[in-house]
Amino acid sequence: MGWEFLRVAAARLAASFVLIGFALSAAHADTLRDELQRFLHDDAEALVHIRSYFLDRTNPTPPNNAAWAGGGWIGLKTGWFYDTFQMGAVGYTTQPLWAPPTTDGTNLLAPGQYGFFTLGQAYASLRAKGQTFTGYRQFLDELEVNPNDDRMIPNTFEAYALSGNLGPDHDPVRYFAGYVAAMKFKGVPYFINMAARAGAPADVTAGMWLTSLKYGEIDTFRLRSSVYYVPDILTSNYNDFSVGLSITEAFRARFSGQFMVQGSNGLNLLTGRPFGTFAAGSKMELMWGPATLWGVFTQTGSAYQYQTPYGQWIGYTKQITKDFDRAGERAWQVGLILDFAAIDLPGLTFMGSATLGANAINPANGAPLSRINEYDFDLIYQVASKDAPDWLKPLNLRARAAFVDQFETNYMTAITEYRLILNYELTWKGTRK
Repeated sequence: MGWEFLRVAAARLAASFVLIGFALSAAHADTLRDELQRFLHDDAEALVHIRSYFLDRTNPTPPNNAAWAGGGWIGLKTGWFYDTFQMGAVGYTTQPLWAPPTTDGTNLLAPGQYGFFTLGQAYASLRAKGQTFTGYRQFLDELEVNPNDDRMIPNTFEAYALSGNLGPDHDPVRYFAGYVAAMKFKGVPYFINMAARAGAPADVTAGMWLTSLKYGEIDTFRLRSSVYYVPDILTSNYNDFSVGLSITEAFRARFSGQFMVQGSNGLNLLTGRPFGTFAAGSKMELMWGPATLWGVFTQTGSAYQYQTPYGQWIGYTKQITKDFDRAGERAWQVGLILDFAAIDLPGLTFMGSATLGANAINPANGAPLSRINEYDFDLIYQVASKDAPDWLKPLNLRARAAFVDQFETNYMTAITEYRLILNYELTWKGTRK
């Protein structure tokens, strides 16, 4: 009787385990199905960005630079699989709409005024505890290493890096740290190593170690710093701060400063000899209602021109045509922003600035270089009317003009540049549960 009871009990226990196993497998299958649906559909995002860009630059001596290009990019990003794994890709294209071969050099198209396609981003990411590792082709905006998205296609990078927040959630320090193997410059379809992008001899190959830290917000208090190191080529350190003050409810002020230092390292393979330089700047902005007025001063070290191979110059005096970062150059700038929403024209913004650069020298022999004045004007329209249909609201139109005067010892030369830019983006997001 006792053995029969034990046999029946064991059989029933085994059957219970089988039923529990089936239930768990079914639950796991349901969970996996739900995760795959979020990964591939519910949390996935797709975009189509259309861009048209016309640029016409008249130089002091021929050839001039002019082209009209069209294109943009198509991107797809999955959701996070089990909140841990994500993939994404973006394909870019720029194609000539009007591009005479005699006016090459706009960087809207490949050399020779040719269009191209390129897979600018293709990445996979892993995240845990608020930290994310991303590998392969990706979009980076880490101060001196940046997209410089002022043509048809931005710079993108092949990188393997960790990013995230440190410290409390309400007041974190954002960090980026990793290795950048290669870069695709905005005007070409291919990636090259970071030494080649800096201008090193063809037989020199090197990647970049890059780290950055960012804290706070620009309207209150912000600190940022970055360092990159390309072995035997270039080391660069950038730092800035901003402090915002509310003087009255309608009147605000912001004070900013920046300092950067740069030089060769190791075997000095970029130029064959050691070099170093610095740049510093200060900026004051006054914001009252729809108007912002600012003033800037920058100074570059006289030993060498500051190098910007990995993105746009982020000195305060960066302008449409000139950077004002030549060796020894001092530059002053004043500017104005007007938001026309105050006069019932929402979405329309005007920007104007004047920048004067002097004291630049040829670092090789100390000979003085030209004084440069640049006057920039921007008119931007982003559809913002409440009555506009939703499909029209992503439309952005921008007209830019730059007038440059270059003063040599006995004569003056001029550069005139016009740009017309259209951006329109459609996005699709899965149905999140």
